[in-house]
Amino acid sequence: MRLVLADSRTLVLAGFKRLIEEHTDAAVVGEARDGQSLLELVGQLRPDAVLTEIDLPKISGLEALVQIHRHYPEVAVLVLTGLTDGQHVRAALRAGAAGFLDKDAEPMELGLALRAVQRRQIYLSPSISHAAVERRNGHLAEDRVALTPRQRQVLQLIGRGKSTKEIAGLMGVSIKTVETHRARMMNALGLYGTNALMRYAIRTGLDYAHV
Repeated sequence: MRLVLADSRTLVLAGFKRLIEEHTDAAVVGEARDGQSLLELVGQLRPDAVLTEIDLPKISGLEALVQIHRHYPEVAVLVLTGLTDGQHVRAALRAGAAGFLDKDAEPMELGLALRAVQRRQIYLSPSISHAAVERRNGHLAEDRVALTPRQRQVLQLIGRGKSTKEIAGLMGVSIKTVETHRARMMNALGLYGTNALMRYAIRTGLDYAHV
């Protein structure tokens, strides 16, 4: 995995680069200290993923995320920040972030987050409460769709980034049973694909952190 890092502080960049080299198989191919430089690097290098702070000078990390998602949709963006309040989490996910990693997370979590991003799954640090990402006002019609307890359990595990095989093992059922639950959920909710289900789980605030 080829990564570009973005943070306004040189020592922070150096620290994260070292952690990535020590705890993952990824390679850091570029570093940016502001949002404008980040966009330029992404355009030049076309990395597999970006790890960016929200609080960047010139162009904020969130605005850079919007631009990257619009012009380079194949580049996954993982937000790496200490700003873990609900407003920032929701804004990042709405902008297309592939995940949200708390800067207070354990080093090994970097590897978990990058592997999830590589599989095109959304990653959220366990420290981020489901309450932080639930919508504050209003509900779409899909939110009122009644799911069975087993379907909700599958959805919660999808929200945690678990694969079909992993879900089957955790629930003690066959892979085919999990696939059946997932197909019926997609049909009931009008959603298609695992990523769509994952975003739905996050948006509706399902407590997947404690399954």
